[in-house]
Amino acid sequence: MIGKRMMIAGLMLCAPQLFAAGIATLATGSGQDAETMVIEYDDHGRTRMNMPTGQEGNGYMLSRDGKVWMVMNMQGQVMVMDMARMAAMAPPSGDDTLQQEFISARPTGKKETVAGFVGEVYELSWKDRNGVQTAMAVLSKDPAVVEYSNAWMKLAENMAKSMGQKTGNSIGRYLEKKGLGVLKMGDDFRVVSIQPGKVKEQDFVLPKATMQTPMFGG
Repeated sequence: MIGKRMMIAGLMLCAPQLFAAGIATLATGSGQDAETMVIEYDDHGRTRMNMPTGQEGNGYMLSRDGKVWMVMNMQGQVMVMDMARMAAMAPPSGDDTLQQEFISARPTGKKETVAGFVGEVYELSWKDRNGVQTAMAVLSKDPAVVEYSNAWMKLAENMAKSMGQKTGNSIGRYLEKKGLGVLKMGDDFRVVSIQPGKVKEQDFVLPKATMQTPMFGG
């Protein structure tokens, strides 16, 4: 499910270099594919995406210092994987899910409240490998929404760089220009809650691996 989550994040690459601390809970998918993930971010530009409990082991992604790491805890054994090394070692797949080209954002004039934040409904259009796509999105200028969006988009940007992909023209550039954050995107993504404020320093410290892998880079 990592690919699907990053695909949604990839729509909004290229965040501005402004950071604040907080924790955001996000819901992706629907029905049997529904999942909840937690994004932690601090005022040093570090972002941690915690994997849903019971999915893909007990682990998280950590973006810091321009790199992205996957940390997995499997029965007490900790694996720390450098995503750039992982991508370099993998055979070419032709997967360009993080590459989309922004086309337009049309305000509908409607308002919607998501997770207690009021946003404006837009019709977004972009082009990917499957052609032109459209989705209704709820966007907000609330500082808390913008701050979490910036952190999440920075994670997606670093992930794309790790995979050797160019970010180019994106929804993220439009959001940066307009000072907007994302509350909802179609039926596949919505914010459950945002808690601005302090986070734990230790959550952004890369642990020492106890299980060695070829992708280990710590």
